Amino acid sequence: MLNMKYIIGLDQGGTKTVAVVSDLQGRLLSAGYADGSLHSSNGMAHSMERATEAIGEALKRANAAPADVLCLHSGMTGADFPYEYELLREALIAATGIPDVRVENDCIIAYRAGTSSATGAVLCIGTGTNAAVVRQGAPPFVYGYHIRDEDSGGEALGNLALRAALDSEVGLERATDLKRLILGRYGLDNTDELMEGWIQGKLGSRKHLVPLIFEAAEAGDEVAVRLIVEFGTRNAKYVTAGLRHYGVPAQEAEIVLSGSLFKARSPLLRTTVEEELKRHFPSVRIIHSVYEPVVGAALLALDRLNGEQYPLDSRPLADSVRELGLIRLP
Repeated sequence: MLNMKYIIGLDQGGTKTVAVVSDLQGRLLSAGYADGSLHSSNGMAHSMERATEAIGEALKRANAAPADVLCLHSGMTGADFPYEYELLREALIAATGIPDVRVENDCIIAYRAGTSSATGAVLCIGTGTNAAVVRQGAPPFVYGYHIRDEDSGGEALGNLALRAALDSEVGLERATDLKRLILGRYGLDNTDELMEGWIQGKLGSRKHLVPLIFEAAEAGDEVAVRLIVEFGTRNAKYVTAGLRHYGVPAQEAEIVLSGSLFKARSPLLRTTVEEELKRHFPSVRIIHSVYEPVVGAALLALDRLNGEQYPLDSRPLADSVRELGLIRLP
């Protein structure tokens, strides 16, 4: 591989960091992984350590070095304000030694992983939630801190389920099997212990409760079903409101759905969001992204280097993505 040149795509979220190395023809050669990080809460040093860990693993597997890399295109959680993009870019340059670095919010690379359209929106529901409106000839609008706490991903949905379990014990909520499932998850005997653990910060991340919510909903638990439907309806509003506010014609828009919660075995969240989007915009095209967001980061780098959009249906891309296990949906 002497004298070959490569690009790197990077996706850093709250749960994991993924890097891919691609040749200039769009064939992904390798992937590297590390834990997730958010620079605004974990610190910039922590985020860069996780990024360089994933990048280093990907480069090693591709038998490449940083000097062989033409550019690095990254999608970073927490890139919400203009100054943060430059801070993250400078930090990545310093950490990797790669001079040509671009930084996007991580939901923008998720959008590119699902479509080549210059007009549309993306809704990502994973550990948290983010959404963006993409407009031709204008910078994308990323919701970021406009996302309400009760709508923000698996962490929020888990909190809602925890509260429902506690409320059901005192008559503030209907009886729900969520109580039994959540107590079992934490190995607790009663809701007093659950409440105490919650108040004392001993329960850890509530995103781990999400599979239990879908399990209860599939079994017909009315409270679990309602939580998911209301959650999905609220999340869809970020897209419908954004398209209206920015005057994006629905007939031209493609809406990309991405994030781990849309991969749940139960289709309830997916169908809820789809139905709500179609209720407002019957003609809009909804796409469940086939590729993981990190593929979108590599595609954005290829787009920039080639001066035109790299085709999503390219055989080298599709084959290599499948080989690396970067397919979101079968």
